[in-house]
Amino acid sequence: MQKVNIILVGFGRVGRAFYELLKEKYDYCRERYGLFLELRGIIRKSGAVLLSGTRKMVSEAEAGKEKSELSGWVQTFSLVDLLEEFKSGVLVDCTPSDLNTGEPGFSLMKTALSSGWHVVTASKGALVVHPSELAAEARQHQVALKASGATAAALPTLDVGLHSLAGAEILAIEGILNGTTNYILTRMSEGLSFSRALMEASEKGIAEPNPVQDIEGWDTAAKMIIIANRVLGTEIKLSEARVNGINGLTEEIMAKAARLGKTIKLIGRCSRETPEAPWKVEVGLALLNPDHPLAAVDGSNKGIIFYTDCMGYIVLAGGKSDPRGAAAALIKDIISIYWRDF
Repeated sequence: MQKVNIILVGFGRVGRAFYELLKEKYDYCRERYGLFLELRGIIRKSGAVLLSGTRKMVSEAEAGKEKSELSGWVQTFSLVDLLEEFKSGVLVDCTPSDLNTGEPGFSLMKTALSSGWHVVTASKGALVVHPSELAAEARQHQVALKASGATAAALPTLDVGLHSLAGAEILAIEGILNGTTNYILTRMSEGLSFSRALMEASEKGIAEPNPVQDIEGWDTAAKMIIIANRVLGTEIKLSEARVNGINGLTEEIMAKAARLGKTIKLIGRCSRETPEAPWKVEVGLALLNPDHPLAAVDGSNKGIIFYTDCMGYIVLAGGKSDPRGAAAALIKDIISIYWRDF
């Protein structure tokens, strides 16, 4: 049995889902993996709350109140305070992704890694702005930096690319990595307008409050770059990607694709022209034949294909966009750090 100290930073949709799922899975993780996953603190902009462990966490309803309504939220606790207090464990980063600066995730991750803490993140910004620096920090301090939650969440893209395909040469990767745009395209193929499909995605909690990164293709690009940099060992930057989203897509275009027997999907792809050429990431709309492995990935589900030299092509599909799925990916990454048989 091993006790794992956890500090959660960010208490939006994914942070709250992680908080709830951690309580729900506490006994299962203890019995199945021999791990006591103890949440020691939650940090957000308005302050922090110090907890004695997962078993004694405040209720979600209480935690959702403003600081002025909850005496447990105080501004005197900082991340450094909690890292020093509990000595070692896992920082779980659920802060918003800023694809331009990488903040606040970069500063949070660097602080934790340099203090000897593992990091598990659902935030993409720091991983596309400062990937080499964070990787070097993790190596220097011999701690893990896990990013399943930032690369299609519940869809195990990194696990398959890094472990299941070990020994095979990956020739190309392509995928549907954004559930919001896939949901919009699915509903448009069923006759809805773009605006109505987006509104529906928002009402169902699939779309982010500000879905610009999704719609313009940048979220897909960021995820593909993280996957490529981790799995292929590349150092691709977001500024180097060629990115187009689903902006301007009309019902007429969708209807024409249907008449041609095609399916329109937003695809992220990492490939190179020759084995000596540099890897490139591209994102854009694609007309897929019905027999294409990603053509049937609908709704807010996602999918990825790894093309290999000796294992053929490997397809994964599912992992619909949902805060609970992202939370599950975070817990899975924590388990992978500590469980000896993972």
